[in-house]
Amino acid sequence: MIFLSVWAFGLLGFASVIALLYFLRRREERVVVSAIWLWEEEHERPRSALTFLWTKIWLLLVQLAALAALVFSLAEPTLTREFIGGGTLALIIDGSASMQTAEQGGTRYDLAIARAVELIEQRRPNRLTIIQAQQSPKLLVPLTEDRARALSALKASRPTFQGDAALSDIIELLRSQGGLENFHEVVYISDHAPASSLPIRWISVGEPKKNLAITGFAARPVPDGSSRVVVWARVENFSSEVLEGTLKLFAEETEILRERISVGPGAHWAVEALAPLQHRFRAVLDVADDFGFDNIRYSVIPKRPKLKILWLGERNFFLMRALSTFAEVSIQTDETASYDLIIAHNTAIRPAGAALLINSAAEPWVVRAGSISEPGPLQVLVPGHPLVQNVRGEHLRPTTLSRAQLAPGVQTLMASGGQPILAAYRSGGFSFVYVGVDLKNSPFVLTPSFPILIRNSIYWLIPELGLPSERFVSDEFATPGFADQTAVNLDPTESEINRSSSSSFVARGDSAKETKSQIYTPIWYLGAWAALVILFGEFLWAYWGLFRRRGWSDERAL
Repeated sequence: MIFLSVWAFGLLGFASVIALLYFLRRREERVVVSAIWLWEEEHERPRSALTFLWTKIWLLLVQLAALAALVFSLAEPTLTREFIGGGTLALIIDGSASMQTAEQGGTRYDLAIARAVELIEQRRPNRLTIIQAQQSPKLLVPLTEDRARALSALKASRPTFQGDAALSDIIELLRSQGGLENFHEVVYISDHAPASSLPIRWISVGEPKKNLAITGFAARPVPDGSSRVVVWARVENFSSEVLEGTLKLFAEETEILRERISVGPGAHWAVEALAPLQHRFRAVLDVADDFGFDNIRYSVIPKRPKLKILWLGERNFFLMRALSTFAEVSIQTDETASYDLIIAHNTAIRPAGAALLINSAAEPWVVRAGSISEPGPLQVLVPGHPLVQNVRGEHLRPTTLSRAQLAPGVQTLMASGGQPILAAYRSGGFSFVYVGVDLKNSPFVLTPSFPILIRNSIYWLIPELGLPSERFVSDEFATPGFADQTAVNLDPTESEINRSSSSSFVARGDSAKETKSQIYTPIWYLGAWAALVILFGEFLWAYWGLFRRRGWSDERAL
């Protein structure tokens, strides 16, 4: 039980006022008798304490009891779920990769399990469901009344290497168990706040830890016809102190680079190296930190698919080189012949099928409206999209930018000063990638990110060509490593093990959270009824005593 208005207990000070008024009140009655000698030799017999209380101060005790009941009511007594139990509980446990961060001799997931077990034992819900949240959320325990079975399944669960869960997927699971409105409380246990404005209570686990991570790694053939590969890696420090380590790059099992690095708080380190043409590459970071699963990253150069391209607009040497690096390309200009992909460069087309639009218009989806001489700061709006994987934003920053208006439904992935630089759209059999950079006037074609973006675009526009060269851990690929023609890596956002609260989630103070989540039912009315009953009883007793005295006086007068 808790009291929401503790200040009300200060009203108990009125007890001293009531006692003072009680003892100052005159209680003797003057009676006229014929003689007093009959009482002179009479001695008062000893009485017990209970008799004294009943005959002398019982009225005072009744009044004090009424005051205590009234104060109890004003203090707003409330029964908590810990006190009374019951209700329906939805428990969401974060099972993403960051929950495997080392913490207090175990992991953050171990701490989350301990907090969840403690919560269930305190709440004693009538029914509960448990969801493990990751990229593919899992229903650990369907809605059940069996708390023992739920606790057993919870303790047997293990974290995954997947990324964060989408809020929509979690909501769908909750709806499958009866809907959000049927749960008295929804609790999310994680090392970061949920990206949600729903009434979810967040229980945070984990303290700030050290982590130096490989967040980007890619290999691409050199577009000069030689049998060489450019290997690129990026290392970021997500800690509040300088961290040092050794970065090693491998082509198959051959070490091609070893470099000692020192990275400051919030900073990053990038390296590039040339290697002989191979199929598989690895980056390994030797460092002492608290999250070691992002200290290795994989990359592959997939087999080149055959691709028929309908080329519209201006030719570009660097673009053709980038295409031939990742596919066996045959180019045509006849729009009546069959083709797999449209490439439009500095022109305007009628959209159909799959198209790569480079500084081109495709009304009504992309409408060009002049150029901007001084582009604004570059923003990566959707960092997890397949098109921007391993593409460095600084490489894509244009010197001039074509102003474009995109139709509703077209997703902007990168922008400069509010204008789209990279956008994508897919609906049914129509899809396109828009790149708002003029290749003739931009150094973008000379950077490693240019052929990577072209490769990403090909595989996104034509998924049937095969798996992309990089996939994140999922149900299909449970652990990082190599899988046929693709490399499986951790989602780089999982390396941010010291993430702050989500901007869409309003964190509440501990006391506010506890009050809102623990309140079960108010019982102030019990104190109010008790005070009324006591005061009414006192009134009846006083009225009956007055009536009795009047009756005795009338009899004596007769």
